[in-house]
Amino acid sequence: MNTPNRVAALGLNVILLVNLAWSAALYLRFLRGRGSFTSLEKWQTDYLPVYGAWAAIVVILFPPLFRYI
Repeated sequence: MNTPNRVAALGLNVILLVNLAWSAALYLRFLRGRGSFTSLEKWQTDYLPVYGAWAAIVVILFPPLFRYI
């Protein structure tokens, strides 16, 4: 049975995995001289709204989905 906590944690883990994987790829490019640190920095700052969107989903959609209301 899926609980709200498990679903919230799974969603966050997927978000973190994507962020860390792409950050690692960009960092390796930077270390090899094939990319800029700016691209890594831009990726990190552009990805912040994803965390906010997930938080909003958990706060707004989870209560009705899991019948808290």
